[in-house]
This record gives sequence, C-alpha cells and structure tokens, in this order.
Amino acid sequence: MKQIIALTVLVFLFFGCTPKQKVQLKMPNQQSYVKPTKTIKEDKKTVVQELEPMDIVESDSKGKTTKKAAEPITEEPEEYEVAPIMEGDKIESQPQSKPKGSSENQIETPLENKVEDKVVDNQIEIDTTKVKMKVAFVYPSNLVSKYAKSSIGTVSGYLSHQNSDYELMVIDTENESAANISSAFQELRNANIKNVIALFTPNAVNTLNNVVSNDVKVYLPLIEKRDVSSSNSSLIFGSISYDDQIKKLTDYSSSNNVMFYQDSYLGSKLRKSYDSLVSDVRYRKEISKNENNFKGIVTGAGLSNSTLFLNTDIVKTSMILSQLRSYDVYPKVVLSTQLNYDPLLMTLTQNQDREKLIVANSIDVVDKELRDQISTFGGNIQYEWVDYSTLVGINYLYYGKNSSLVPTKIENNQAIYNPRLFSCTEFGFLEIK
Repeated sequence: MKQIIALTVLVFLFFGCTPKQKVQLKMPNQQSYVKPTKTIKEDKKTVVQELEPMDIVESDSKGKTTKKAAEPITEEPEEYEVAPIMEGDKIESQPQSKPKGSSENQIETPLENKVEDKVVDNQIEIDTTKVKMKVAFVYPSNLVSKYAKSSIGTVSGYLSHQNSDYELMVIDTENESAANISSAFQELRNANIKNVIALFTPNAVNTLNNVVSNDVKVYLPLIEKRDVSSSNSSLIFGSISYDDQIKKLTDYSSSNNVMFYQDSYLGSKLRKSYDSLVSDVRYRKEISKNENNFKGIVTGAGLSNSTLFLNTDIVKTSMILSQLRSYDVYPKVVLSTQLNYDPLLMTLTQNQDREKLIVANSIDVVDKELRDQISTFGGNIQYEWVDYSTLVGINYLYYGKNSSLVPTKIENNQAIYNPRLFSCTEFGFLEIK
C-alpha cells in the first residue's frame, strides 16, 4: 500500500513540473494560425527637428529618387480691428489678414508707392520699401460738424478696404480763421503729411492759397472750382455741381415755372443757379425755417399745371408734397436737386405724394464691398453726397491719379460728376433712362 502511495506522489510531481504549452484549437473549416512575432528595428539615423524643413524623398516610375525641400511652417497672420475714430485722434492702421484667394503680390498699393517684384534665379524678391500712406482730415467743427464724422468714416473705410498701411491725422480748426488754418497746416508739415482732405467752405480758399505749399495736395469736398476766383494749383475741388443738376432737370420744365427755396447758404446758392438757368420764372417763394402752415403757400401760388422746383430740405419738401395732395393742387411736375435724394423721403411721404416728383442725383455706383466697408465705419456713400465726394478725393490721393475703383474722375483739379434723374416709387428711387 505504501508503495502505491509513493508511486502516485512521484507521478504527480513529474507532471506538475513540466512547462505548459499553448495550443490553438482548430475549428471546423478553419486552418490553424499562429500570429507571427513583429520585429522592430531601431532607427538610429533619423532626427526630427521641430519647425525646420526636412528633405522629402520621392521616387518616379523608373525607380529614380529625388529630394524635394519641404516648405517651412508659417503662422497665419493675426487680424486686428481698427479702433473707432474720434476728433483729434491720430490713427495708425494695423496689419490685416489677407482675403482668401489673394497673395502678397496682389495687394493693391498706391501707384507712387507700388511694390516692385523682381525674379532672380527663379526666386521672387519683394521690394519692401513701400511708404506708409499718410493722410490728414481737417475741418472747422463750428461750421461743418454734421458732415465730419461720416466723412472721416469714409476715409478710414476706404483705406481699410485697400488693406493699406496708413496713418490718419484728424485736426479740428473750429473755424476758418487764417491763424487756425495756418496752425493746422504747420502741424501737418511737422508730421510730414502731404495728402489732406479739408471740409472748408469757399471763404477759406484765400487763406489756403497762402499756406498750402506746392508739394501738398488738398482735396476740398465742399467747394466747387467755379465758386472761387483763383486757386493754388495744389487745391483740388470736389463739390457736386448744382448747376449741372438744374440744367438736367429743366428738360422737364415748362413756361409756367415756380420755385420754392429756403433762406440758407445752400438755399441762396440754389436760387442763384436757378435764376441764371431758368429765364421764364413766374413766381418765387422763400420758405422760412419756422414755417409750418403750408395751406396758403400751396393754394395761393397758382401751382396747378405748373413746373414746381423745390430747393428745400427733406422735411420742408415732404410737408409741401403732402399739402399739395391734401388741397387737391396738382403741378404738372415737381423737380428737385440732390438736396432731396434721400430715402427718408419715402418715410415722410406717401407714394401718391411723390408721383410727379423727379430728383437729380450725382452720386455714382461703386463696388458693393467698398460701400459696405465704408458703411461699417459710419460713412454713407450711397446717399450722402459729401461722403461720396470725400471718397472721390481719398481715392485720387491714394493712387495719385484717377482709378477705375471710383467712377467719378478729377480733371483740371475738379471732380466731374454725371447727374442722373430719378423718379420716386413706393420701393425707392428708380433711375429714368
């Protein structure tokens, strides 16, 4: 018995000490598979350096290998926002990201500062001597404050649209005294600024003739060249021509001509233009600023079947048009200048009030992206003619000549506008072809 027990213990010890083996079971319709062991060779030659170009080996169909230099990794340009413009501020542009699909060689720059590219050994060398665009905006706040803010926005929006590296200096002379204007231009000389947009009236031209040097260009959006007796060759005039608009409107006039105007600087100017161009005027009426009762005006002037010129502002024009229909007075046609090319007219009057109205407009159509960019800066080049005139000026100063970006051209130091006529529908202004 003891021998049997000893033999059993020996057998147990023998099988327990034998190494275990893994056996893969063979399933029906399946061959046995043993997974091969993957060997990895250590690469002792390749060294990766971060942000440095490496050689890329390419092979062609014949087995030849060539080395091709990889392009270095570059960072995307950082975008900046232009800060709001305040009076007296000196504004410098910041680098902007390039639009999609554009390249550095396609950035539009002023003609006088154009970047020239040279090809040397199949490599493009870019001339980096481009000069920053410096421009000043000068205005007398006591006289033209209502135009200044949007005109400054027009300049900034234009330069931003051009992706220009620019510096804009804003100077308020408060008035048009010779001392203040001289001081402003001395400040511009100290800052080495040669391009100026100035919202002065004709009263400032004599002073400008004396203080503006030959190497400076001054664009004047509010002045027409014919309004001054003489001018410095450095002065460029940008006002629209109300004479040209009235001439265009007289194609619809008859012998029964009546004209309403206001006692203001512009009202007096329009009256003089009208009197010089329309000879057979039967009746003229001045509308005071405080006038609110138009019954006697529209019923006592014999306006039925007349040609009525309204050289009045948008509010007075709207009231006159409404009262004409209220008292069943129907002129043959009602004519007006740029003064009433304003979408506010559609809000202040009803469609029936405007059925006989024809309005002249000298603002031309520009690129939508440019118009939208200027709008984001507070300018309105679609309906505000002073803003549009400012656009004509900054475009001319930017390139040093006329360009296709703005349709209105400058000839002999005067912006040349093309007046067009519009009817007023319930949806807005519609050009008369």
